[in-house]
Amino acid sequence: MHPMQFTPQRIDRVHRAMQHETVDAVLVTRKTDVQYLTGYGSVNDSLPVGCVLVNSQQPYLIVSDLQREAMGQESTIAKVRSFDHVLSEDWYPTHGPGFWDCVFEVLKEAGAKNAMLGIQHDALSMRDFDGLKSALPGAGFKDFSKALWRLRQIKDAAEIDAIRQAVRISEIGVRTALETVVGGKTEAQSSIEIEAAMRGAGGELRGIRAAVLAGNHARFPFAQPTATRVNTNELVVVDITVSHSGYLVEVARTVHAGTPSAGQRKLFDSALAISTALQDLMAPDAKISDAATQAMRMVKSGPPAIQIMQPIGSSVGLDVHEPPYIIPESKSTLREGMVFSVHPTVYDSEAGCAKIADVLLITSDGCESLTGVSRETL
Repeated sequence: MHPMQFTPQRIDRVHRAMQHETVDAVLVTRKTDVQYLTGYGSVNDSLPVGCVLVNSQQPYLIVSDLQREAMGQESTIAKVRSFDHVLSEDWYPTHGPGFWDCVFEVLKEAGAKNAMLGIQHDALSMRDFDGLKSALPGAGFKDFSKALWRLRQIKDAAEIDAIRQAVRISEIGVRTALETVVGGKTEAQSSIEIEAAMRGAGGELRGIRAAVLAGNHARFPFAQPTATRVNTNELVVVDITVSHSGYLVEVARTVHAGTPSAGQRKLFDSALAISTALQDLMAPDAKISDAATQAMRMVKSGPPAIQIMQPIGSSVGLDVHEPPYIIPESKSTLREGMVFSVHPTVYDSEAGCAKIADVLLITSDGCESLTGVSRETL
């Protein structure tokens, strides 16, 4: 369980959003949203958790009996209700009957069995939704997913502090990479050394990842380190994800195990220029689409062989990639308190791939880079 400050104010914001969306109660089934509302971070993805929030009431946290016992004396502002979690192949990986019986009891206790219920369509199976409708014939249902995402976009002081701490740990990973990524060592070996350094600095097991990726395959967001040895003629992307108090960040730098060619230098300079330009463009009331479009224009005006991956960035928080995304099609406007990982990734079939990722906080008059390590790493 991660300690969370200022949760009462957070609950007040959710209550106001519920009034705006005309829902009487909200059933939350996405684990990170449960953590956002109650402070309880489940350490096991196979165990179902939930939260019920009724207008003007304290939230209910719904966990298994084992989870409740493991919580011990750890505090949460929520009323905790538990159920006997029985594994069943028939119900895996959906929430089982015990979970739903507990939900129905909580709704009855809170006087919300016939309420307009906000649910998360993107975190609820069709089977579970059919069960809800059958068990609550007098209730109405409305998707509350977007409203919760919008609330989570603005980080409060405790969240920003957790993100700052995660960035500090990621920078230890970057500095370790500058020393350990050398020609002849495998991607996997360097990645393990970087992860070990971040764990030693306080990085949490959940979400921690160091990916040392050489050559062209570094452009793929799902690429994994391999047993391939780093050559002294390749650009190498060091892509780091780390969490602190449940909050995740992504930081990346590009290095070279030897001396970069002219084409590799141009590729790196393109990523560096886009990264700098985006930081200058991101400020309150600015349109995300404008920033993304400007980045695309910069690529198109450069060498024709250079391409850029999308999205160019995203919000970060309890999930490493949260909406809004930095894409030309975005309809969102930047607001004070948003935090982004801005990660322009450019590639050329001959020169390789270059990526620079920084964590930016939107402030009252612009943005602050929370990442202190230099972008110039060639």
